[in-house]
Amino acid sequence: MTPENRKTNSETLLHKRGIRINLQLPLTESDEEVKLRSSDDVLLRIVALWCVSGAAEAILASDSTGLERFRNYIVQRDIAGWLSAREHAFLFGAAPEGDEGMRQCAVFAQCRESMFFLGWCAGLVKKIDLPGGPSSLKALLALLPQQMDAQDPLARLQQAVRLRPKREILGWVDLLYRLHWAVRHANLIGKTVPGSLDAAVVQEWHHAVNWIIGYDDEDDWDLVGTDT
Repeated sequence: MTPENRKTNSETLLHKRGIRINLQLPLTESDEEVKLRSSDDVLLRIVALWCVSGAAEAILASDSTGLERFRNYIVQRDIAGWLSAREHAFLFGAAPEGDEGMRQCAVFAQCRESMFFLGWCAGLVKKIDLPGGPSSLKALLALLPQQMDAQDPLARLQQAVRLRPKREILGWVDLLYRLHWAVRHANLIGKTVPGSLDAAVVQEWHHAVNWIIGYDDEDDWDLVGTDT
């Protein structure tokens, strides 16, 4: 499918859902311009996001041992290198405190949405729709370690990963680009987010899809852009 076809498909869907369209937005990447990250790269990123979002959710739920459990999991398996710089600072720096600490936890807890979208890219989530609210992580979490002391906790996940075809992922590159513009535009003019979209989920999915295509040649998860 050409970038022109993807643009037309995205705009048609947005129109049907009553979401504002910016006809001036450019085309997104062609198949020839994109090299997807490997299955192994995606697997490692999903695990890193599981750790950081799980620790953040535990703190928000006043689970005093949650952060330590994920720290121990990472240290015992020597996988700290899978974390981004910001994730490492959050997990292994001073425990978050006060309002600012809780705000930081809320941001990292929201990373579960990036994990969910990458789970779809990896074939671990069967179906997704427009991001209208928090995603159900049940199927994805079932593949992740259920016990922190398991000897081979990632075997099921590794066996299950089947990266989706580039054409499917590029369809979402285009769609999320246009959805994110609509969300940001509504925010700028003080309007309600259109089409019952969840702005935070749109942001996370856009970040994740731009990472998997190596958008703007950026390899650092913390620095991946979500331009609109």
